[in-house]
This record gives sequence, C-alpha cells and structure tokens, in this order.
Amino acid sequence: MGNSDNLLTNKELRRGFFGLYFGRMAMAIANGLIGIFLPIFLYNLLEGNVSLIMGYYALAGITYVFLVAFGAQFLNKFGFRKSLVLGSFLAAAVNTAYYFTTKENALMLLSCALISLVLFRMFFWIPFHVDFAVFTNKGKKGGQVGLMLGTMTLVGIAGPMIAGYIIQSWSMQVLFSIAVVVYLFSMIPFRMVPRTNERFSWSYTKVWRELFAKKNRGIVWASVAVGAEDIIGFTIWPIFIFVLLKGNYFQVGALESFIVGITVLLQLMFGHYLDRIGKKHKMLKTSSILYALGWIVKIFVATAVQVFVAGLYHKITKVLTDTSYDAIFYETAADQGHYIDEYTVLSEMAINIGRVIGTGSVAVLLMFLSLQWTFIVGALASLVFITLSATHQMNEKRA
Repeated sequence: MGNSDNLLTNKELRRGFFGLYFGRMAMAIANGLIGIFLPIFLYNLLEGNVSLIMGYYALAGITYVFLVAFGAQFLNKFGFRKSLVLGSFLAAAVNTAYYFTTKENALMLLSCALISLVLFRMFFWIPFHVDFAVFTNKGKKGGQVGLMLGTMTLVGIAGPMIAGYIIQSWSMQVLFSIAVVVYLFSMIPFRMVPRTNERFSWSYTKVWRELFAKKNRGIVWASVAVGAEDIIGFTIWPIFIFVLLKGNYFQVGALESFIVGITVLLQLMFGHYLDRIGKKHKMLKTSSILYALGWIVKIFVATAVQVFVAGLYHKITKVLTDTSYDAIFYETAADQGHYIDEYTVLSEMAINIGRVIGTGSVAVLLMFLSLQWTFIVGALASLVFITLSATHQMNEKRA
C-alpha cells in the first residue's frame, strides 16, 4: 500500500493539518501553564528528593517502551482520530490526579497519574506523529513544523508568568484545574482530523528486531538522545531555577516567559528558511553543537540575570535544533510509505529508552555531584542528534 497522503484530497490534507494544528495549540496553552511548574510540584511533594522524581519518570518511560507496540496494534481497530481525542482526555486525567495528590495519598494518586501518563503517550503521540507526517506537504515540512512549533511557543509566552502568579496568589491546584479544562477543550479540533489508511503491521518481536537493526540506528540513536535531553530540560532545569530563586514562583514564571517571548519570531521564520536552504542535516549538526554548549554554560549559572542570559541562548539554539530535527524526522517518516506508523513506534520506543537512560544517569550523578552538574547528560545527549544529521545526508546522496 502506498503512503496515505496519496489517497487524500487537498481539502482533507488541509483539514487534517489544521485539526492537528489547533489541537496542539490548545495543548500548548495547558503545557505553558503547567510545564515548568510540574517538576517543582513533584519536588515539593517528594520533599526535595530529585532521585525519586527521576524514578517516577523512569518507571513511566520503561512501562511505555514495553507496551507501545501493543498500543499501536490496538490502534488498528480503534482508529487514529478517536485515539487523539482520547489522548486529550487522558492528559486531563493526569492533571486531575495531580490536583488531588497530597503527601498523604501520594503513592496511590501518583500511581494513577503514571498509568494515565503512559496511556496518554500511547494513544496520543503515535497517531499525532503519523498524521502530522501524512498531512504536511513534502518540501514544505520545515515551514509547517516551524509554524506549529513557533505558534506553540507564541501561545505559551505568558503561560509561565500567569501560572507563577496563580500559584503565588492561590495554589497549584487551581493551576491543575485550569489545565484540565484546556486539555478537554483540545478534543474538539482533533475531531476534525480525517481518517487515514495507516495500519501497524509488525509483530511485537519484529518491533524489537527493527529497533536494533543497523538500518535504523540513525533515527533510534537520535531519538534516544531526544528522550535523555528532554528529561533533563523538563525536570532538572526548572527545579534548579526554583532553588536558585529561593522558591519564588512568580520570578520563575516571569523569567521563563521573557525567555520564550524573545525567541518566538525566530521559531516562526526559521522553518521557512530551512526549506529554502535545503541542507537540513548541516543545520542540525551545527545547532546540536551550539545547543550542547548551552548545557555546559548552564552548569555555571548563579544569578537570575545569568539564568535569563543562559536560558535565552539555550532557547534560541533549541529552536534551531528542534526545527531541523523535526523537519528531518517528518520527512523521513513520510518517506517510509506504508511503514510510517511502524517507524514512529520505533522512534517513540527509543525516546522513552532515552528518558530512562537520562533519569538513571541523573540519579547516579546526584550521588557524587550537585544538581547543576547533571546538565552534562543534556550536553552529551544533544551531540548525539548528529547521528540523524549523518543519516539524512546519506539518504539525500542516495536520492
């Protein structure tokens, strides 16, 4: 069977892209509110035990790795559109569990949140990545990726500052309740996405064989790096800022908002530039090195001004890296034809393996070093993005 974008009309392609686009924008609003403060919430809940936080995310990652292939097989019957809608509901369920979590019931409700988180990843990310590869245009994926990432960043500018004010004035529970409502609202645009003909055809054992196959090493290693780097940026950096700023929620949120705001224009413009220059692998290679350097700089941050400068530099280099990486990923995924969903499952498994490696590395380093030295893990992971750059360059030469 050919790629399903050959079976869709231009009107369906546009409707699919905008359904995904607006659904992700709604989610971006919720993520902008919750994102930087969730690890801080866990940090306070678990009495500053960062290793325990790492264990929580590692357990979610390893569970997902072993279940994602079964989930992909289930989606053959359930359908991608319904799965995206269910994913939004599960994101709301995760935050509902957090809303009711206290130190007394933490074990039970964090377990519920973890189960909902694994199910959310399973039901949402596979159909989203597959559909985004299908509903974006070849040769314009850089611009469309840049548009989505840029707009997500744009709608998230005020989020951290507003969230910091809400927590400071009311409570974290109020923030979780707002996020639940927004996640539920994201179900509406996802219902617009047309059905596709993608079906997951690999057996469970074949998935694992392909994960370790030589031909897939480029995307697998790059995805492992994405997972490892992501977990450091998502958890350790916010906690580090929170500790540095002596628990001032509003200052944490305001700093993040200012950093995000300054980088928005770059994100919107860079994707189109990437399509014009064509050499995505060169840009990914260069930006990966610059991004890795940003993690090293963050080790030596000691004041709020340094947080702003280092965060701004890192956010700019992340824009370059993420746009290049995602454009290459979606192009390569779309080129897989009928195997686009299988390819996506491999990437998802590798990302979560990376999260487990990242959390484990942080837990070990914290036995010997202070919190900021765990940024070394992020720097090393960022350099591994170069493997996808090399793979894409070889594919271009063969073409």
